[in-house]
Amino acid sequence: MIYKIYLIDGDNGISILETTFKEFQKGKLGNNVIPGFFKELNQIIDNIQEAMAKGKRSDEMIRILESEDSTIVIYYHPASRILFCSISDADDNTDKLTEVIHKIANRFWKKHQSDIKTFRTTTEKSRFQTIGTDIENLTHGGKIAETFPNLLIVKSVLEKILSMGMINEFDFKIAVKCTGDNSPLKIARFFNKTRTEINEVLKKLEELDIIKI
Repeated sequence: MIYKIYLIDGDNGISILETTFKEFQKGKLGNNVIPGFFKELNQIIDNIQEAMAKGKRSDEMIRILESEDSTIVIYYHPASRILFCSISDADDNTDKLTEVIHKIANRFWKKHQSDIKTFRTTTEKSRFQTIGTDIENLTHGGKIAETFPNLLIVKSVLEKILSMGMINEFDFKIAVKCTGDNSPLKIARFFNKTRTEINEVLKKLEELDIIKI
């Protein structure tokens, strides 16, 4: 689940818009994630300003920061010079997060290209509020990157597939965990494996029509 999406001016670090889908939990998440997020954000802005000072073109860039508690995506859109950022649960799919952040950036640029120029001379931000509805729709209310695999067959059929050698014992154990409540990260932690290892198994199971992701 996406907690927040921020739009921040890459020229000066001023917040343009903030959309909240879920409040940060008290304690560990709020205390650790936010400082790290803004530290990375400030570093990116410094790099952008340094490049501009040297007369260099600031290219598109993306940062993905994964931790035990969260996933942060920071995308710099060079045409608008805006940073589009999301903070979400660690379980969220980074590919889907990156994809939706790109869509938000392109939609914002298409709708508010002229408004950005006005903002940079007047600091007027009210016109940007209309993008909030687009963000809500594009992110499916913040749930776009949630992944909870579901087992499509009963356990007895799964056991037959195992006996036929189409899957191995570990594949079988992973499939059993696909209850619709467990994310790939949660499954990875249960088996003490990396998320990449689990995703490879999930992809195999999906191709065999054993699960649906």
